Amino acid sequence: MRYGDLVHYDPIETIINLKDADDEEKAAALVKSYVMSDNMAENIINICISQLQFDETIDNKGLFIVGNYGTGKSHLMSVISSIAENEKLLKFVTNDKFKDGMRRIAGKFKVLRFDIGSTDMPLRDIVLSKVEENIHQLGIEYNFPPMNKVANNKDSFMEMMALFEEKYPGKGYLIVVDELFDFLKTRKEQELIKDLAFLREIGEISKSTKIRFMSGVQESLFDNPGFQFVARTILKVKDRFEQIIIKREDISYVVSERILKKDEKQKAYIRSHLGKFSSLYKNMAERMNEFVDLFPIHPAFIEVFEKIYIAEKREVLKTITNLIKNIIDEEVAEDMPGIISYDAYWDFIKDNMSMRTNPDIKDVIDKSSIIEGAILRSFPRPQYKDSAIKIINALSVYRLATGDIRTPIGITVDNIKDDLCLFIRIPEFEEDFLRTTIETIMKDIIRTVNGQFISYNQDNQQYYIDMVRVGIDYDVIIQEKAEKLDDDTLNRYYFEILLKVLDWNVKEYVPNFKIWEYSLKWLDKNIERDGYLFMGSPDERSTAQPPRDFYIYFLNPYSIDNRKYIENGKKDEVFFEFTNYDEKLESLLKSYSASMILYDSSANDGKAIYSSKADGFMKEIVKWIKTNIGNCFSVSHNGVTKRILDMARGTKREDETIKDYIDFVASSCLSFYFADKYPDYPKFKVIITRDNREAMFKYGLNYIAGQKSEHGAKILQTFDLIDNDGNITVENSRYVKYFQDIVNSLPEGKVLNHDDIFVLENEVEIDRKFRLDGEWVALILCTLVYNGEIAITVNNKKYDATMLSDLVKLAPNDIVNFSFCDRPKGIPINTLKRLMEIIGLPTGTISNPEKQVEAIKEMNKKFDELINEAHSVIQYVTSGKTIWDKLLFNDAEKKSYKDELNGFISFLNTLKRFNTPGKLRNFRYSKEDIEREFAALKLINRIQKIMNFVNSIDAYVVYISKACLVLVDNNDWIKKVEDVKQKIEDTIKNIDNVDLNAAKNDVINELINIKKEYIDIYFDEHRKHRLDYKGDEHKKKILNSSKLYNLRKLKSIDILSGSELTAIEEELGKINSCFSLTPQDLETEVQCKYCKYRYGDKNELLVYGKLDEIENKIDEIYKNWEEELLKNIEDPLIKDNINYLNDDQQKCINEFIARRSLPEKIDNLFLSSIKDLLKGLDKVEIDSKEFIANITGNGPVTLDDFKNNFMKFIENKVNGKEKDKVRIIIK
Repeated sequence: MRYGDLVHYDPIETIINLKDADDEEKAAALVKSYVMSDNMAENIINICISQLQFDETIDNKGLFIVGNYGTGKSHLMSVISSIAENEKLLKFVTNDKFKDGMRRIAGKFKVLRFDIGSTDMPLRDIVLSKVEENIHQLGIEYNFPPMNKVANNKDSFMEMMALFEEKYPGKGYLIVVDELFDFLKTRKEQELIKDLAFLREIGEISKSTKIRFMSGVQESLFDNPGFQFVARTILKVKDRFEQIIIKREDISYVVSERILKKDEKQKAYIRSHLGKFSSLYKNMAERMNEFVDLFPIHPAFIEVFEKIYIAEKREVLKTITNLIKNIIDEEVAEDMPGIISYDAYWDFIKDNMSMRTNPDIKDVIDKSSIIEGAILRSFPRPQYKDSAIKIINALSVYRLATGDIRTPIGITVDNIKDDLCLFIRIPEFEEDFLRTTIETIMKDIIRTVNGQFISYNQDNQQYYIDMVRVGIDYDVIIQEKAEKLDDDTLNRYYFEILLKVLDWNVKEYVPNFKIWEYSLKWLDKNIERDGYLFMGSPDERSTAQPPRDFYIYFLNPYSIDNRKYIENGKKDEVFFEFTNYDEKLESLLKSYSASMILYDSSANDGKAIYSSKADGFMKEIVKWIKTNIGNCFSVSHNGVTKRILDMARGTKREDETIKDYIDFVASSCLSFYFADKYPDYPKFKVIITRDNREAMFKYGLNYIAGQKSEHGAKILQTFDLIDNDGNITVENSRYVKYFQDIVNSLPEGKVLNHDDIFVLENEVEIDRKFRLDGEWVALILCTLVYNGEIAITVNNKKYDATMLSDLVKLAPNDIVNFSFCDRPKGIPINTLKRLMEIIGLPTGTISNPEKQVEAIKEMNKKFDELINEAHSVIQYVTSGKTIWDKLLFNDAEKKSYKDELNGFISFLNTLKRFNTPGKLRNFRYSKEDIEREFAALKLINRIQKIMNFVNSIDAYVVYISKACLVLVDNNDWIKKVEDVKQKIEDTIKNIDNVDLNAAKNDVINELINIKKEYIDIYFDEHRKHRLDYKGDEHKKKILNSSKLYNLRKLKSIDILSGSELTAIEEELGKINSCFSLTPQDLETEVQCKYCKYRYGDKNELLVYGKLDEIENKIDEIYKNWEEELLKNIEDPLIKDNINYLNDDQQKCINEFIARRSLPEKIDNLFLSSIKDLLKGLDKVEIDSKEFIANITGNGPVTLDDFKNNFMKFIENKVNGKEKDKVRIIIK
């Protein structure tokens, strides 16, 4: 099947000339041939039409139609302007949405269309000259004044439009300009500023006149970098213009709906055809509809075409037209996708000689031609030669789509496969096989051109035509340089790579020497030791000062002296030698070294390339070493050499770094040496490093001071300073025993100085006995301070067991550099006896050394009890507790009591620090101090008595306080309450001098009696104002009675006064029922929880006899209304009207008259009969208050005045009414 059989080919071969729309026939053809998507139609309606219309007042602006050459912007402007000029053209519009939107402006404009060509005229002169010429043809005589004669152009436009509207009332004037962007790009800065200012004025005049302006531009003015130098002016123009951008989707729609339109049968065939290949290409299946609509054009064709930046016109629609024209009669191959992508555009670029005037395009064409020639001559796989040429064409096109042809951006193998739909006949019809084949083709292309012109960006895996490399084969240069390198150079660059392998970024310890301070974990003891790391020979050892615990050497790989160094190595030295590597690795090392040398000596253009090459070699070398780390290095110690793999007893773990692996090997070599040097060093329960040593020391100190933590416990466990329960102990530590013995052997009054303990070795202080570092000795001594066995002096201040919290706040270095330590004095037995006596403990135990530990425990237990009591009292005092709405403690009392008790708590906490017999030797308080501080016990006792008293009566007081709000008018009861309030207040004031139990009982009895009296009063009043069960049933009977029902029905008759019935109903509503309340309910609630009866409320009715009274009133009203109705019905004026009622109504009225009583139940027939009969009556309602005010005025009146006032008032009320039909009702 031919391509022509699969599409309804409609070529776009001509460039639209905006002026063609001036001819009506050509305008109609332009409207007919324009196709647009619904999205584009909505965009035009929302932006373009709303700005062009003038029926609705908005802030109208100018319009820019933005689109590249060949995207149809001139066609779109021709269509819009043609319909705006001629409403008849609407019938040719193919998009319904667009047609409906255009009705708002169809036929409402006179239109001026013109292009701007090559000219030096200002934009103002171009536009105004064209406008003058046009309006003269329209019969309007107006000439715009010269630029130097006007302050602005808006006034001139308004004068012109005034004449225009006289000639063409109701019409607008639309100016349509093409090629504006090209014109503005040629303007110099000052010229451009004036042109833009004129554009802004045109945009502004649109909001106040019916002038409208529309122009086509290739790119947006507002974000174009070419106009940055006039950015501020551009912003002003932006405020007065809207943009419509022709998007890629819109172009795709034109291609699919016009050039390549298909019916459903054709689409079905294409879908079936492409389905055979969709497994090879990503997203083809998902985007199948798009592939079918655009077939045989690839969607990527338009996507890439949009990115291409070249000087000449890029006519995408015309290009596609020509491509399809060339293949329209060809057969579609059954075994190939048959899709054309953007690589096909390269032939158009090459064949267009005018494009070579652009230096960038010429450079790309030249390089592409060289690559193509090389492929045609020397490509190693002839079966893939056509595919290679197709790839080069795609790379060439894409080179022009990256903005800067020198940017290392291109396309990946997947891009080549998917965006070109590159099809290669391969043995296995699989995507991965196709991708691998393309990768092979790319490698062959690069080899064919000797690594020139095409580069591979490893960061983004993209291939691109390299416009930076000017025919230089950098790989050859690197190879030549590599063959000439000496051993010293190779050694130097080997160490650079080694630093990368180790991820070692630390500054050199000795400038210009590859020597670093280094810490190595002593595996057997879990602590780092300090030493040095060398990259080079041991000859430089003396350069590293002061001496340290070890020396690690990475020897030169290119050296004949390594064996000599290894054989003469010392116990503290470990040697690593790079020995087992292959030719490939050596070649990479040499290439890396050569690349770095060339980088240093190259000019700017070459630096980036050599740097990139070096990075590539570096990555490969590092990867190789990391993979082969166990075999490629040998390690030597004490003259014995092994592979790292053998020394490490296994391969490197995945989570282990190369540095960790090397450190493990080095530490294993040095472990016996460290053990000989530090034989008494403990094994730490947590790993100690240079970075965390100070923190771990602080954890241990804080644990001693009471701030326990897991780390602190592990540090103390290291020196056997805590037991299994986490308690600090000195019984089992050989380190503590050593220092205990020294301190205990001191003569009276002597001290143990810092320098007596430590010796300086290689500028590091260690203790003389165990060779421990200063931190750990200080920690051991602080344990003795905690135990009360010594005091330690730091910065001229002595710290004993009671001051540990202050000691641990010091800087760690200050503690380590303490001055001396000494023994405290003996235990003050007499003072401690007095303390135990005050707190109520037996005093004999403190005198007996064997029972002192037990005595201390009992004292601390008592201290905790007193602290809790004091806190409880403080909380009570400061809680704002009230009684009878009065604060128990005023602000001054609160502050005084709180301060005193907090001081007491602080003192007790201080006493708690003396929690061992050793610490009691540091007890520094006298008997007087203790008696003064414990005076606070009296305050605690007093407030506790108040708490006891208040808590016992609180529930009664709260209840009676609420009850007082109810019985506010019961003076006798209130008097009793006031009396008991005073008694309570007096008791609290004299709490220290009263018998608390007797006082409580007396007050509580009075409160109980007052409460009982209240309950009796309230319950009695509740009974008087609430119906009991029988009364509630009586009320229900009244509410459900037939008489009340009938009265409610009759109330709607005009001549009956309903006010009396309303009053009764309201009164019934106020009578409440409640028969649930009992005196027991009032034990907890001061009011009825069922009905909320409010004692003393005037709105509450006394219910006794009230229901009988209401029943009597209902009977009376019933009788009166009955008589009133009969009287009115029998009135001669009314009675004659009975004959005019229907039969049922007449019967109903006559029965009432005969019976002389209302029906037992009034129904709607009776009610309507009465109302219809009495319709002629005229009801006059008179308010009783109004009546009295008009008759009697403000005081007594004479009989004559009363009569006159009465008649005058009545006459006024019935004025204009038929007096025989008036019925007066007093409300």
